Amino acid sequence: MRVVRWLHPLFVVGLVSAVVVGAHLPARAQSPSSVPGPRIVGRVSGDPVPGGTLDVRADVTMPGGWQDLHLIEVIVLDAGREIERLSYGVESTRLEIGGQDVLTGTGDEGAGAYLRVRGPRVIVTTGGPYLSIQIHADVVRALPQDVRFRLSVIDDMGATARVTRGLASAEEARGFGWDVVIAVVMGALLVGAFAGNLAASRRRPPPKLSVYGAVQRRLDAAAREAEPGP
Repeated sequence: MRVVRWLHPLFVVGLVSAVVVGAHLPARAQSPSSVPGPRIVGRVSGDPVPGGTLDVRADVTMPGGWQDLHLIEVIVLDAGREIERLSYGVESTRLEIGGQDVLTGTGDEGAGAYLRVRGPRVIVTTGGPYLSIQIHADVVRALPQDVRFRLSVIDDMGATARVTRGLASAEEARGFGWDVVIAVVMGALLVGAFAGNLAASRRRPPPKLSVYGAVQRRLDAAAREAEPGP
């Protein structure tokens, strides 16, 4: 019993030390699940027949900054089976389709079994934690009637996020994008600043002390004291 009672406090001290050390471990040593990963939303619209154009848009959010993103993919599915894949490398700024690399913003061109993509028609916008990519792809072969599109993103640590979308209708394609949201936010900020300045201008400033007035009051008081009494 004496041995157990003597060891018990040491065990408690060791347990507390382990908890304290674990709490102060750097973020990389903790569970990867505690680190926020990327998020992706998007839509696909257009005419899926030969000669038509598909407009693919993916909006990605990365808490640590868009530079931590690695790969964005658009996979075309027919009854769950992959029939086309478009892969955009964030570091290389190249879009791969049908085994061909297309450097964005250049005259490069690549084609797969169903789609053809040109460099100038791949638009990438970045800023802070956001990356938005728009791909205007030419349809070279009719897409299946029930075609689906899987949009996915992978960051530098291997974390993945994905969504699956059908072909959007014309009404859905006209929905709000991030550019509209940003414009609304900027407008609200400008209105708020204008209202604040207007309210401030209506406030009456506190009366300022006049040095000359103080001197005059002192002179008047001294003159009254110097006057002879009755």
